[in-house]
Amino acid sequence: MKMLALVSQLAIAMLTAILISGGIGYAIDAYCGTNLFVFFLILGVAGGYKACYNIICKFLGRKSLFHDKDK
Repeated sequence: MKMLALVSQLAIAMLTAILISGGIGYAIDAYCGTNLFVFFLILGVAGGYKACYNIICKFLGRKSLFHDKDK
């Protein structure tokens, strides 16, 4: 059951980051006529990955996945 909750939380975190950033980029494009949608979409993907990384670290009880606890 914990794994199902983790997968659901990861999916929600990734989707919300992408949708919010994409929406902001789309609104700026519509208002200013610029081409920032792709930039904000990429920013949303990066933010989603960071949120998923933080969720996984919290789930495992570690501060980082790349460093040992023993150090």
